Amino acid sequence: MKEEIVLFKIHKGLKDRDHYEATRKHWRMSKKRIDYIKYAVGINQGKVECVYQPTSWVVVEEGELKGRLQFEGSEASSDIIHKLQRVQDQLLKKFGAGNPVAYISLSEVE
Repeated sequence: MKEEIVLFKIHKGLKDRDHYEATRKHWRMSKKRIDYIKYAVGINQGKVECVYQPTSWVVVEEGELKGRLQFEGSEASSDIIHKLQRVQDQLLKKFGAGNPVAYISLSEVE
């Protein structure tokens, strides 16, 4: 099975230094890919700040955020966090111009 990492630029949503809330919600992203996502990474000012393992995804059903996705999950192990911090330059190259969401295959960072 293809496993992916989703990368989120969180600096705009990082209020009260709550990395989990800034990383987990209200993203416009591919619903087709969520079954393959193993880790969600919060990137702030070009640095990997946090990594979570999503356990479930929900689509916002109403309001101005309708259609956007959010996840519930737990913090990844410190080994995974440190591993992704070591390859953060590789992760940053995955972002397109102006897009706050990017994807990378887990096999690309192993």
